[in-house]
Formats: sequence, C-alpha cells, structure tokens
Amino acid sequence: MFLLWALPVALYLFYRWGVATYDYFEKRNIPFVKPVPFLGQVWSFFTQDKHAVDIASEGYYQFPNSRISGVFSLRTPGYVVHDPALYKQMAIKDFDHFTDHVTDISVENDPLLARSLFFTNGSHWRQHRSGLSPAFTGSKMRSMFVLLSKSASDAMQRLNAHYGGKNFTMELRDLYSRLGNDLMTSISFGVEVDSLTDRDNEFFVQGKRLAKVDGIPGLKFLLSAILPEVFKRLNIGLMYKDVNEFYLEAVSKNIRYRETTNTTRPDFIHLLLQARKNILSSEKHDDEALQDAGFSTAETHAVEQKEGDKLTWDDVDITGASASFFFGGIETTTTLLCFASYELAVNPEIQDRLRTEIDETRESLPDGKTPTYEVLQKMKYMDMVVSETLRRWTPLGLTNRKCTKDYTFTNTDGTRITIERGMNISIPLKSFHLDEKFFPDPLRFYPERFEDSSKINSDAFVPFGTGLRNCIGSRLALMQAKCILFNMLSNFIIEPNTKLTIPIEIDKKTAGLNSKRGFWMNLTPRGT
Repeated sequence: MFLLWALPVALYLFYRWGVATYDYFEKRNIPFVKPVPFLGQVWSFFTQDKHAVDIASEGYYQFPNSRISGVFSLRTPGYVVHDPALYKQMAIKDFDHFTDHVTDISVENDPLLARSLFFTNGSHWRQHRSGLSPAFTGSKMRSMFVLLSKSASDAMQRLNAHYGGKNFTMELRDLYSRLGNDLMTSISFGVEVDSLTDRDNEFFVQGKRLAKVDGIPGLKFLLSAILPEVFKRLNIGLMYKDVNEFYLEAVSKNIRYRETTNTTRPDFIHLLLQARKNILSSEKHDDEALQDAGFSTAETHAVEQKEGDKLTWDDVDITGASASFFFGGIETTTTLLCFASYELAVNPEIQDRLRTEIDETRESLPDGKTPTYEVLQKMKYMDMVVSETLRRWTPLGLTNRKCTKDYTFTNTDGTRITIERGMNISIPLKSFHLDEKFFPDPLRFYPERFEDSSKINSDAFVPFGTGLRNCIGSRLALMQAKCILFNMLSNFIIEPNTKLTIPIEIDKKTAGLNSKRGFWMNLTPRGT
C-alpha cells in the first residue's frame, strides 16, 4: 500500500527537482529557449536534427531584438550573446568579468590539453598568454614561413609526380589534413615527415587522433562542457593516454637533442626554449606590415603578468603548448582550406581571378615560384577569398566565456540585466557572420564584399574571436592557408567531382564543421 502512493510522490518530487531552475530567466524578464524537462537543450544534441553550433545558438534567431537570451544545459542556466558590440565590450573593456573559458580540464587526466592556451584559466592562462605572445609576432611568423613554404611547395611537386602529371581525383580533407600534419609537425614538434608518400607514419596517425573532433572524442568535448563535474569525479580524460605519452616523449627527445648538440631551428620548440630561458621577447620595431596577416587577423592585446606570476616551461608545458598549436593549425586550417576549395570549385570565375593574381605574383618573384611572407600578405584578392571563406564557413562557429565577476548591462528594452558570477556565456560567431543585418545576402560566397574593408562591421566579423582571449594563432592559420592555396592553384585547377554534393551538406554529427559526404574534387595539373 505504501508503494502505491510513495512511488508517484517520489516521481513527482523528482520531476519538480528536474525543472526547479527553469523559471530562472522568467523571474528576470529575460527571453529564453524553452527547455526540455531535465535536459534543457541537451536533448537536441542527441536527436541531431541540427548541428551542435546551431542548437546552441537557437536563442539568437528566436529573439532577434534582445541583446542576450537564456538557455539551459540540463538544469543549468546560461546565456547566449546576440549583440556583437556587447561581446566586444565583454571581451575587451570589461574583460575582468569574463577572463575564463567554460571548460575546466584536469591536469592529471589531460596533461597536455589542460596546459594548452585555450583550456587554461585564471593566473595560469595569464602566464601562458603573456609568455607566448612574442612567439606569434609577424617577424616570428616570417621566420617560420621559410619552413612552411618549402614543405607546401615540395608536397605539391610530389603529388603531381605521383600521378604522372595526369588528371586525378582526391578527397581534399584527407589531402589538406596530410599537408597540415606535415607542416605543423615541422614547426610545432621540429620533425620532418611526408604523409603523402608515407601515409601511415606515426606522426600522422597520432596527429589524426590528437586533432579528432568528431565521433567519441567530439562527443566527450561536448559532454565535458555540459557535465564538467562528472568528468572530474570519474577521472575521464578527453585525449587518448597514449597520444599524450607519444608527444611528450617526442618533444622531450627533441629538446634533449637540441640542447646537447646546440641545434637551432626556426620553429615553436626553439621559441619555447627561449621562453624557458626568459629570452623570448617581441621585436620593439616589428614592421607594421608584418603584423598584418590580412583583414581577418585577430587584433593583438597586451596581457600583463601580475607580480609573482611566472611560468616555468618544463618539457610537459612545452609539449602542451606545441600540441595546442598543432591542433589549431591542423583542424581550423584544414576546414578553411576545404571550404575555400569547395567555393573555388563551384565558382570557377572566382578561382580564375585568384589564379590570375597568383600567376602575376609569381611572375614578379626572382625565382618565379616562391613567395616571401611579405609578398603573400600583399595579395589582396587572396585575402578577400580567405576572409569570405571564414565568414561564410566559420571553422569555430561558437565560443564561450565564464562570468568571473557579476556583470550588469542594459538590454535593448532598457531593462538592466545582471549576469551572475559562475554563469556560462556562449558567443555565436557563426550567427554574427550569417546575419543579413551585418552581411547582405549572407549565404552568397562573395569575396568582393571585403574589397572595401571600411564597409565591414568589424565587431560582427570575428572568425578568431575578439579581445584578450582571441585566437593567438590567427597569423599562423592565415599564413598556412594562404601558402597552401598559393601552391595548390599554382599547380592545379580544382573542379567538382561527381561525388561532391552541391550544395554542400554539413555533417551534423561532428563537433567541428565538415561535409557529410566529403570534398571530392578533380585536380588538373597546369603543366607550369
């Protein structure tokens, strides 16, 4: 008899607990996405009707007249920022209220990932950012460009020779991930590999596992942001343990070799070893032209170290930093190159105009083929194509912040809103880029919109984020993408293969941005 009434009461109480927080935004007169009991918006991640970025950004479209909206992850309330100007204010002027990212990764479970710049928080982030900033100046990028340019040029020649100068078909994500792996292995870990010929070399195999953002690793990343305490309590790591061990051993061995043989090489390990010795610094007279890697370059903001804050660059810290450069350099750049190639293939007139600029640039070079870092930055149409690709197909469509100190601002209707300390904030970069208020005819791939940069709303165009926690590697990503495109179009004409889906169909199962059916292209050697 007792169970007859106890069970319904228990279920009712459990239900009430599950929805108890769902009046959070209603009490504060803030518009919010209606949550599913117990799950909030999380249920939509598993039904896969939409991509994860679009699900997290639903409030942006439901409430276009509000600067912000509410959302629930399970029972936990959070915010989505709708106003690019508000995001900029949070990221720069009021940065001390939003210093951290949401994800809190355990150093014990993920020794490399937890030491990467994106995932560090608090004073540890400040130490890392101020210590690493000198490694990403224009002059440092110019030094690395020599390695990068040679690697890209040699790879294209090997590719052409492999197919005997004849037409061939390739899935470009595989090609660009292999090129990216070789480039980033060279400048991040100081090791030369050839993943086009030696297709299963250890650095490529482990690199794919390190940079994997779909399948189980992608799901773990999503869940770690939703259920961080569960991951901590159960000691669940986001990266494979043997991948951590592989890169730590590879970098430690490389460091020991350099120190015993007094070897130097213009790559990140060299720069981080300089940081270890406290001799890494920015050039005081760095040429302004070197600092500008194109319109998409993230603005540099000085991050001051507080007194007593100083990072000791142990081998594991150097490996963690190198791994984060590697991850960012492969995943973001590969995505950028894939979608740029797709647009060039389906818009041959744009490809022809870009190739004309490349050919004219090559004719002006002393050796007729190898551009310098400065020459690449002066290619205006190349920059327009890359910028438009980043707008139309934003590789990182969503970023986040955690409120570290209560923050009050005024909404569009004049009401005052206070974001409480500890609340998670999502910034829908993709939504900004595809909003017709900022970019007319937003779904059209139209590089000419960047011809006059003064007409671009710089608050709304933020492919690498904005403020003090923007992407420190924007120059590296742009340099790498432009260098590969330069070499690709110098050697090949890109055309759609019959296996390419037009218009492209986005894979909704991956945490990153990818095509569901691949980027299949016909490549025709130019014979030059």
